[in-house]
Amino acid sequence: MPLSTFGLIHPRDYERPVEQLSTGQQRRLELAVLLAEPPELLLLDEPTNHYSLLLATELEAAIPHYPGAVVIASHDRWLRRTWQGSRLHLVRP
Repeated sequence: MPLSTFGLIHPRDYERPVEQLSTGQQRRLELAVLLAEPPELLLLDEPTNHYSLLLATELEAAIPHYPGAVVIASHDRWLRRTWQGSRLHLVRP
């Protein structure tokens, strides 16, 4: 599946070398690569870091529709408060 399918990469950036992309652009590219061939288990560590509010909101809305299992570790208060899926809350002893 073409990476442009997901709308995560602006057309002006299609031909730019990865190292010339901003951190946020690189994260969006990484996400597009994952979505092109989704693994059965997706581990997301702080998935909303370096994303715009719009992209983070879209990611949060898309996660429940992911075809495999998803494990998220996040300090994002909004994500934790609005999450509708199963939750395992870990605390230090």
